[in-house]
Amino acid sequence: MPPHVKPDSPHPAHPLHRSYKSISEMLTDDLRQTILSGSLEEGEYLRQRSLARRYGVSEVVVREALRLLEAEGLVETERRKGARVSRLSAAEVKELWELRIQMEKLLTHHAVPAFQAEDLARTTELIQAMSQERDPVAWLSLNREFHDRLYRPSGRLRILRFANNLRNLIDRYLRMRLGVLQHYEIAHREHRSILVAYRQGNAALAVKRVEAHLQRTADSVVAFLTARKK
Repeated sequence: MPPHVKPDSPHPAHPLHRSYKSISEMLTDDLRQTILSGSLEEGEYLRQRSLARRYGVSEVVVREALRLLEAEGLVETERRKGARVSRLSAAEVKELWELRIQMEKLLTHHAVPAFQAEDLARTTELIQAMSQERDPVAWLSLNREFHDRLYRPSGRLRILRFANNLRNLIDRYLRMRLGVLQHYEIAHREHRSILVAYRQGNAALAVKRVEAHLQRTADSVVAFLTARKK
């Protein structure tokens, strides 16, 4: 596999390296994870005063964090009522999945030729860890790292950031579906087949398998949400 060492390391930053973040950014990270984990449900209001007391920060900091989350689409502001966790319809989730699929196909196309042995080793470890994990929140965290590790060698960091923002919006619905339908084994087989294509250096095959994997997942999530509304 051709080397692809780039100034932007593909490895996630160590927690100790996060000290450069502002208080509002750290609060944003924590609230984002709380929403994605399902601890805050869609439609639930986020009271600034209550959050300020809970986290020991000013309401100015809370407002900035909520503004950042609103820009990501995780929070929506309702006039005279304040901020709440955003709600998405099945049609909106389907549209976001369509966008995500196109972005991740492009990322795969550029990532396969630059995939390194260390990337292969780490993605193999993640597949093994996912095969043994059945907690939806923990599984999704591993799944997020797996896909991020597949795409980061592409060097298309802006596209990757957009794709990650889309994933933030729809992962909570994937978590709901996993909690009910338990489709872990299907995802495990698909992840392994994607990695085989990466290992072979076959970008066209990898793109095809990534698209099929994401489309199947999208269809099952949308079907789950549609049935839930009935």
